[in-house]
Amino acid sequence: MTVLAVDGGQSAIRLRHSSSDRSVEVEGVSRLEGDLVTGTAEAIVEVWRRAGSPQVDRAVLGLTTAPPDAERAEALCALIGEAIGASEVWVADDSVTSHYGALSGTPGVALIAGTGVACLALPRAGQPRLFDGNGYLLGDEGGAFWIGASAIRSVLRRHDGVGAATALSHVAAERFGPIPELREAVYGHVRPVNAVAQFARDVLDVAGQGDSTAEAIVQSAADELAATAQAGVAWVGDEVVDIALGGKLFALGSLLRSRFETTMSSSIRDVRIRSADASGLTGAMNLGITDGAERYGVLVHRWRFR
Repeated sequence: MTVLAVDGGQSAIRLRHSSSDRSVEVEGVSRLEGDLVTGTAEAIVEVWRRAGSPQVDRAVLGLTTAPPDAERAEALCALIGEAIGASEVWVADDSVTSHYGALSGTPGVALIAGTGVACLALPRAGQPRLFDGNGYLLGDEGGAFWIGASAIRSVLRRHDGVGAATALSHVAAERFGPIPELREAVYGHVRPVNAVAQFARDVLDVAGQGDSTAEAIVQSAADELAATAQAGVAWVGDEVVDIALGGKLFALGSLLRSRFETTMSSSIRDVRIRSADASGLTGAMNLGITDGAERYGVLVHRWRFR
């Protein structure tokens, strides 16, 4: 059984074949970029070609932009399956593949902070449930886009004379250009969601230097992520619940992780916080190799060539 694993977010789409340890990456697909089914299929086929067009029995896709309905999920799988010659294509929200990577398929909560937020809670018995992951317009509180957008709002308000002076104004000008033109620079960017999310790195750096505005944004992000995690912990319901953290924002020693762990220390349930076992890309690979989709029920859409 040859497996093609795909981890697709709005910032990047990564692909790896079971015959190789090498991953290949292309730009991600944003919800702003037209027909998501066609655009996502084209991007995945393109990265498969860049990987040398390997033979595929089963493709496993963990996507931030996974279609929520069976009809579009089936259409996406069919487009990809027929283009790459796969016998099976599985597609799920990236929180599923991230969970399988982070906790190796065992019960608990996987919380991944990237451009957006992927959180899945898997109890010992019963159905898994997704938390947040509602996209940059309606949710993803505490993710990189949320942090970047909060900081840009603060900079624009400060330019209007509202709020305290902040070093965020300086780093925003370095990244986007003059502050009077900041709004146009963001709205006119080819990939505005990714551009705003990338600014989160600067926000964390400035917060680490003691800037009060940046610190407040990072603390609010930690609080939002902790609230999402606590909802997942309640769904799992065990006396002690494992929480696996993934994504660059949650790197060991990062300010956001430190603030998150401090906030979670007041959780009404006992939790064990640790780093993810593996990435979402490895999770997609292992899910396909071990035939582990059944435990995630309807969260994984499975297509077979007819």
